Amino acid sequence: MINLENLTATEAEALAYSDGFTGTARLFARIDNLQRALGQAVAALEAIAESNNDTMNAKQRRGAAAEALAIIGQSIDLWELER
Repeated sequence: MINLENLTATEAEALAYSDGFTGTARLFARIDNLQRALGQAVAALEAIAESNNDTMNAKQRRGAAAEALAIIGQSIDLWELER
């Protein structure tokens, strides 16, 4: 038996589809998308944190932060988590 904890979300998704568990596969696909979005958002936030006033002004920092939140929002419906 394969331990799903040792697989990436993409690998677990493929395995679930191959075994006919389409609902589970869709959940793993959502996890993969969220992991990617969170990685992009963290990178954007790190760029904000590392920037100084010479490279990024306050308006640019606000825009970058809003972009990071939008990346996350595109991948997950936050209201869906409350259901």
